[in-house]
Amino acid sequence: MRERTACGTCKARSLSPFLDLGMQPPANALLGPRELEREESRFPLVLGHCGSCGLIQLLHSVSPELLFRNYVYFSSVSGSMSKHFAAYAQEVADRFVPPGGLVVELGSNDGVLLRNLLGRPLRVLGVDPAENVAEVARERGVPTIASFFGERLADEIRAQHGAASVILANNVFAHVENLEDVMRGVDRLLDERGVFVLEVPYVVDFLGHLEFDTVYHEHLYYFGVRPLMTLFGRLGFEVFEVQRKSVHGGTIRVHVRRAGQGAPKGRPIDGSVAELAALEEEEGASDPARLLRFAGDVAALREKLCSLIGELHRDKRRVVGYGAAAKGNVLLNYCGLGPDRIEYLVDATPAKQGLFSPGMRIPIKGPDLGGDRPDYVLLLAWNHSAEIMEKEQAYRQAGGRFIVPIPRVEVV
Repeated sequence: MRERTACGTCKARSLSPFLDLGMQPPANALLGPRELEREESRFPLVLGHCGSCGLIQLLHSVSPELLFRNYVYFSSVSGSMSKHFAAYAQEVADRFVPPGGLVVELGSNDGVLLRNLLGRPLRVLGVDPAENVAEVARERGVPTIASFFGERLADEIRAQHGAASVILANNVFAHVENLEDVMRGVDRLLDERGVFVLEVPYVVDFLGHLEFDTVYHEHLYYFGVRPLMTLFGRLGFEVFEVQRKSVHGGTIRVHVRRAGQGAPKGRPIDGSVAELAALEEEEGASDPARLLRFAGDVAALREKLCSLIGELHRDKRRVVGYGAAAKGNVLLNYCGLGPDRIEYLVDATPAKQGLFSPGMRIPIKGPDLGGDRPDYVLLLAWNHSAEIMEKEQAYRQAGGRFIVPIPRVEVV
């Protein structure tokens, strides 16, 4: 781990803390039964903002080798995300990829997006540092390189496969500390008229929906359009279109090209860019007073949730958690909710079942609420609430209740 003193996008040394979630283990570092005897590594989880460009970011970074080489998140487990990526793949291919063109995805996970392009008259290549996840993608027919992307790997890919028509980075750009190295790689790999498309959680939704549980060591940055324009502008690129999406609690899909490709040679810059930049200003996304209010609201939410769980415990009500995702582990550690309060977690990912949550060490089981019927279920995977509620109708009809913690604590 190292302390970060310079902004990740503009390099200004003007970082100020505003939210401290304490010392936490890496949110995806699930434990096997034999690992329960050892002490876990914990690192500061402190959020700050740049006084120059306004970017919200972590003030400490943990080694990516520790965080990403063996990964337990598989995108295909979620039906809603699979549908999202299928539509995404079709739109990108139709708009930006000529016949025979190459689509490269950074952080391609288990191939959930790229497999939708198999069989079309184009080529695909995934890049993901987790060998266990990359192997699943290959089994599904998606050629995947298990490595971190940067300038050196970009040269190797271009030498072997040619230039890319499109490079994608979905829910991964915020994971990369050295953004300049990634963008140098994008510059080396992208063809002359190519497009870089990234999808990241949106800072306006992050603040407005009180999504503090999305703060974990993998997520170094919490992007808005304005800081991204600063980054890309410094490196010879420009944002030409932005789309808002509802997945993961609110994201933006940002379309980037080399600077100077606008009208009359190409597409003009879409009005969505200025519109969202203005929205961020209006919402106070870089206003220190607004950020301190956010931190106060987070503390109040913790107090309310802990009070509710404590009351249920005193009334001898059984409570379990739904989802062993990173965001849930952050919330559990921040609130100090262990197996004395949350009996177990359920999760649909087979790789997680039989393990224990980091920090709080709560056992993880398969998703079978009907077979056990706890009194309450803490919905940790709240970003998939509609999908989960639909799936668990029988549990709800039998009297089971869900506790939704974000953006406010409520029982449904």
